[in-house]
Amino acid sequence: MFDPETKVWSGFKQPPLLNPEASLGQVLMALLKRTPNRVIQIDGDTGQVMTCEEMRLKTVRAAQTLEALGYRAGDMAALACTNSESLAPLVLGMLTLGMTTHLMSPSYGLDDLVHMMNITQPKLVICDGGNFETVRKAIQLKGTPELELYALECESSIVKKAEDLLQETGYEDFFLSPPHVGNSRETVAVVLCSSGTAGLNKAVCLSHAHLITLCGGSAMFMNSGIIFAFSPLFWGTGLCCLLLSLTIGDARLITRRPFSEDTFFELMQHYPVNIVCISPSYIHLLMRDKRTKTMDWSYLKVWVFVGSYVSENIRNYFDDLLPNGRSVIIYGLSETGTVAGDLFGRRSHSTGQLLPNVSAKIVDEVGTALSNGERGELLVQFREPLLGYYHNRTETAAALSEDGWFRTGDIALFDEDGYLYILDRKKDLIKYHGYHIAPADLEAIIERIAGVEQVSVAGLLAEDGCNDLPAAFIVKSPESDLNEEKVLQIVDDQVADYKRLRGGVFFASTLPRTENGKIIRRKLRENVQTKSKL
Repeated sequence: MFDPETKVWSGFKQPPLLNPEASLGQVLMALLKRTPNRVIQIDGDTGQVMTCEEMRLKTVRAAQTLEALGYRAGDMAALACTNSESLAPLVLGMLTLGMTTHLMSPSYGLDDLVHMMNITQPKLVICDGGNFETVRKAIQLKGTPELELYALECESSIVKKAEDLLQETGYEDFFLSPPHVGNSRETVAVVLCSSGTAGLNKAVCLSHAHLITLCGGSAMFMNSGIIFAFSPLFWGTGLCCLLLSLTIGDARLITRRPFSEDTFFELMQHYPVNIVCISPSYIHLLMRDKRTKTMDWSYLKVWVFVGSYVSENIRNYFDDLLPNGRSVIIYGLSETGTVAGDLFGRRSHSTGQLLPNVSAKIVDEVGTALSNGERGELLVQFREPLLGYYHNRTETAAALSEDGWFRTGDIALFDEDGYLYILDRKKDLIKYHGYHIAPADLEAIIERIAGVEQVSVAGLLAEDGCNDLPAAFIVKSPESDLNEEKVLQIVDDQVADYKRLRGGVFFASTLPRTENGKIIRRKLRENVQTKSKL
């Protein structure tokens, strides 16, 4: 729906299907009680399954044990864990008690761990056996050696076992209801880490009401069967898959293993997965694999791409594979959750239409709302207020307008039918002699060149210190003989003079990405010396 006076697009207004004034723990516990015998989690590494009642019982035990240890509503717990059998009930137990859960990457190094824990100041830390030593050192560097540290699936005898937090208490039947946390719109339930493409991560705050409303929005999906994603909970994708599973009753297939083609096909062949969510950064590996063409995809209904741009060629490739399903693009942000998607109709190069309870507008550099078809920065507003960044008023003020609009930093436009097109990142625009060049415009040309598997365009600072020179960074297919001269010739024949690749063409085996698949253009620039072709 479009308001021509305010120039604001809105997804359809969905009345709350779940009570946003409750706590997230209250809502999730109630959802688990609906279908006690339904399988809600499958461990793809061990074959172990967990029913809704088993997860609810483990959640109660975690909440009771943590309370007995002295933890209370509002206390911060930090988790740096990969997916494992006991992780979800531990997180649910913390939320049920009213604790705030800070989800960190299990692959963080010392600098990131210390940085994030200095922001949130947790009273409890949970990690894996594999990263225990790194997390322990980070706690020491932080200067809080007394901080309680537990590890999941750890063999060491000197480590506190996180599984002990899930042991029988003897009074599970006396657990009546999760405590009320107060104003659910102002109380932080989960802290996520921003993707960090521009530097150090920030701590993104998500309220109980925000996450409950997201759960209610996903209730429009019918029960499908099995959901699978490699994403750990620290990714927005991983958290969304957990909440989607609990809301609609689909089993969530988990694995501790990182993405590999062998792991992917092993799990997809063994389990009839109906919804799969894969980072676009892995797609070229699957397209190379012969098993992609011979696999039986008849049970797969939805192949979700989220995290970064996916070309039309890639979408066509995977749509042709699925006899009973199709690919879907989801555009979302850690700060807002899901924003748009082409769930109900695909349009070339678009991320789809706004999802329920989301409003958006396009503004120019001074904040004036623009008309359909005009490029500008995308601003987003959610049904529930956004809380910004934990203990960081400066960044929060920069990201949120006074009337609650979140500045995404993405350059975008809407067409007349409300389809959203993400064109580029505002900070990634290349400025050359007064012209603004969107990297995506050049990438769209280069990705059509035979032999190009992946491409990213970034601006290199010219020798005059005043201009950016467009440069292309390309991953070639193994058999390709593509060279810089060919790329320059093809691109220069199609673009205006100011868009020419004056920064050059660079070939690499991989492109640097964040853990959720976004290309880090900053690192591309750092990896090459300034090159001028004025």
